[in-house]
Amino acid sequence: MFKIAFIKEACYQDLWVGDNNDSYSDLIRSSLQRTGPIGLLEIFGSDFFIVKSNNSKAGQKIRFCQLPKDYLSKDDYKLIEENKIKINSSRLPIRCPNDFSHDPEKINWSKYDIVISINFAVPISIRRKNPDILWVCMTGEGRFPVQSSCWDYFISHDYPNSPAAELKVINMPYTFLPPKYIFDKFKTSQTKKGIYIEINSKSNKSNNKALFKKFYSLNLNVEFHSEDIEKNLKKLSSSKYFIKLRGRPVRGNSFLEAMSASSLCLLHYNDCYGKIPFHQYCYFKDEKDLIEKLKFLEKNNDFLIELLNYQDSILGNMIENVKIQFEIALSNKRNYNNSNIYKINKKNLDIKSIFKKSLQSIIGRTCYSSITRINDPTIDPTRYLPSILE
Repeated sequence: MFKIAFIKEACYQDLWVGDNNDSYSDLIRSSLQRTGPIGLLEIFGSDFFIVKSNNSKAGQKIRFCQLPKDYLSKDDYKLIEENKIKINSSRLPIRCPNDFSHDPEKINWSKYDIVISINFAVPISIRRKNPDILWVCMTGEGRFPVQSSCWDYFISHDYPNSPAAELKVINMPYTFLPPKYIFDKFKTSQTKKGIYIEINSKSNKSNNKALFKKFYSLNLNVEFHSEDIEKNLKKLSSSKYFIKLRGRPVRGNSFLEAMSASSLCLLHYNDCYGKIPFHQYCYFKDEKDLIEKLKFLEKNNDFLIELLNYQDSILGNMIENVKIQFEIALSNKRNYNNSNIYKINKKNLDIKSIFKKSLQSIIGRTCYSSITRINDPTIDPTRYLPSILE
């Protein structure tokens, strides 16, 4: 088995504010936004660290590439580092990211086989000093540079339908959770009832008045997203169904949360692009079809249980495929490090190779900006960012 360290910067606008002394459920309660890959800790026993923000040019560039222009400024990132939050924890009820931030130079990296870094949290100087570690970058918003330095793999944020790791890419969702984990940790009752409406759905009650009346006629109350993460997960865990009603398509993190909360996901065919293999029954054509499916499920509990078990298998397969991808990637890295090619490459840091590396950034940016990328699936602007070399 391998040992993983999972790293985020103090300025990162999402995920947990705490350390390895917290219970995993308290880490979720401390999250600035989303549940995140708590399965890395729960399943693989990973260590979690917040490190001081990497303010190198490359570190800042990837940060600003991830979000819409002017969404967060440099001052905003500084405020995130000091932003105090309150969680249900007697150990440290008021906390901010800087309370837990480590100097990355002082972490004993040699303990780890794999390090997963949110964005460029781990500086390149450390990655170069530790060539035997598998260095994996999980970009914050699911897009990664078409070319970069000293990263072995990037995490795609997509569901892994296969245990095979792609070239430079490991398929793993940002929300990485075991079956029933959210339900077991946040349920308020064993009894589930009602509907939870997905956050990006068109959820204005006045716009859905007729549809909601049909929900209520089936004795299904309606819940909406809460900004408080604990309240939100309690709502989700108490809801029988998780429904996406229009709104923008999503990668699928909220669906994986719902599956872990043992809520049945129902969606339109075009609602999710993150490669999650939903059961065919869970897709509806229109609102009329949705109501018919709900009526059927309310009268056929055995079939509902069958669908929920299928969802558990989706999460189980996700875990197994991610595990195998890590094993393959780590084996490939070790085999390469022991090869003659690696030894030769280490010696060939001459003027020619330096010149070539200097051109890579220009070539990468040119390819990314070129109109030819429209017909080139390897330079997809929805998946890739311009080159970011450190």
